[in-house]
Amino acid sequence: MDITTSFLPMLQVFAIVMTEPTADSFRQLVAGWLFAPRRTILGMIRSANTSKHHSAYARVFASAVWSVDHVGFAVFDLVTKLVPQGKYYLCGDDTTIPRRGLKIFGVGMHRDACLSSRSHTVTRWGHCWVVLSVIISSRRDPNRKFAIPVLLRLYLNEKTNQRLGRKHHKKTDLMVEMLTALHQHAPHTKLHFLGDSSFTGPRILQRIPPAIAVTGRLGTDARLNDPPPPPTGRRGRRCRRGKRLPKPSEMLQQKGLRRMSLKLYQHSNYYVRVATCQCRMYLAPERPIYVVAIEHLRGGRGIEVFYTTQVEQSSAESMLQEYSWRWPIETTFHDSKQHLGIGQPQNRVRGAARRTAPTGFYLYGLIVLWHEYVRPEPGIIVRMWAGKRHSSFADMLATLRSDCLAETKQRICCAPGISPAAQKIIEQLEHLLQLAA
Repeated sequence: MDITTSFLPMLQVFAIVMTEPTADSFRQLVAGWLFAPRRTILGMIRSANTSKHHSAYARVFASAVWSVDHVGFAVFDLVTKLVPQGKYYLCGDDTTIPRRGLKIFGVGMHRDACLSSRSHTVTRWGHCWVVLSVIISSRRDPNRKFAIPVLLRLYLNEKTNQRLGRKHHKKTDLMVEMLTALHQHAPHTKLHFLGDSSFTGPRILQRIPPAIAVTGRLGTDARLNDPPPPPTGRRGRRCRRGKRLPKPSEMLQQKGLRRMSLKLYQHSNYYVRVATCQCRMYLAPERPIYVVAIEHLRGGRGIEVFYTTQVEQSSAESMLQEYSWRWPIETTFHDSKQHLGIGQPQNRVRGAARRTAPTGFYLYGLIVLWHEYVRPEPGIIVRMWAGKRHSSFADMLATLRSDCLAETKQRICCAPGISPAAQKIIEQLEHLLQLAA
């Protein structure tokens, strides 16, 4: 099966960091990845109808010389080219990919956020990936957001690092490392990081490069302070913190607070009480922040606290709206696992384990960019349900398959004299490939 010519330029983000033979093998693997019912290396080879030995394709992930980070930087550059913006919003989170087997590199027990709750923790055996994505808007509907993965790190728990003789790095260390690397790659690009409390806590904020704006969450008992007083000219160490301020939970105990109705996540409405202040965190007193504490008057969400380092340019409504843009990363995790099978390849060695899953995430981002910014018209709709207004990722994948099939059909079945019975079989095969998404 041939890849459609409109999608081939998207794969240049991989080709520029590979040798020509490796890039040729990789393009054949991508063709198999798009059409294989199960995304193992052998399944991709069978779907792509390749001519090389299967070991040549296994070496693409296991031992070929190319860098996943360089591909991620190329994906970010492609986003800046296709979706030019004055400021680029980043979002980060971690996700668990279940794996089977004791000999797979980097596996361990990790908390599954999808199956766990505040009072109950579910652990699963597999890989845990820390992902940094860039947020883009749909060209056809600016209110619709997508999260395009650009950098990834494989997190190893303490037992795994101890077994491998490696120094342990927390998930927050990996996220700060990726933010620093992306800032060094694009030092003149304005970046704004959106993250939950795990990646935007006070101790993490002081480690994030000051050039990157941050919007995150705080606890209801966070310690807040005024800015430090001006220098007095006397000898001695200068005071780093000012007067202590009320905690976010105490801010909401004031009378006469403003009430508002917020529409976030495209369809959700929230009726809340809001208290705001400008201050500094006790553990990160160098960066001024704008804190918004909200109390939900309906539902069971209770009290939530958010902050941003963009003190002069933010209001409560705009800050909460920006923070809601981090939700598409959860959709990215779901669609990549569900439709691209990033957890299915049965690779064991270190290089393959570190490259295969990021390749699946990058492939997800390239398909979204192709459908939204390269293809001139929206694709086909495979499944329709009440309230559906846009193409889902399954529709995007079905559109890419349909375009690939159309070009392959034009190349192979263009000879005159095809019988109506054979044409009918071809049409049925086209319909089955669309439903396979």
